[in-house]
Amino acid sequence: MEFSSLTIVSVIVIILMVRFSLRQRYPNPTRQLIVLLVLSLLAIVCMAWERYTTGFGLPWWIYYPVPLLLTLLFPIFWFRMKRSEAFTYFLLTILAAPVSHILYSLLGWKEFMPFIEVPSLLEMLPKV
Repeated sequence: MEFSSLTIVSVIVIILMVRFSLRQRYPNPTRQLIVLLVLSLLAIVCMAWERYTTGFGLPWWIYYPVPLLLTLLFPIFWFRMKRSEAFTYFLLTILAAPVSHILYSLLGWKEFMPFIEVPSLLEMLPKV
């Protein structure tokens, strides 16, 4: 359930980030079904990579950069983004990573939080 939820959220976030970055294009390529399928596949591959490499006990500096670079570079080249579009997408991607990790940790899903220990909301509640 946890992995499925994280994957669904990742798919939605990457589609929204690309769609926002390309918002001034007409017609917007993110309205095509094939594009949505490719972005969904990208998010699923990245999540699966993180899931299985962390399961093997590899250090974060091995399992973390691959999906980050794929998520960062693939859409920029796939959509042939202009500088302004690529810059917007780059900023959104860099900001989305820590925000999503913190939110996941607050929900108690800590397996993908390699850098800092963030307590879950349940851990922050006063113990009775």
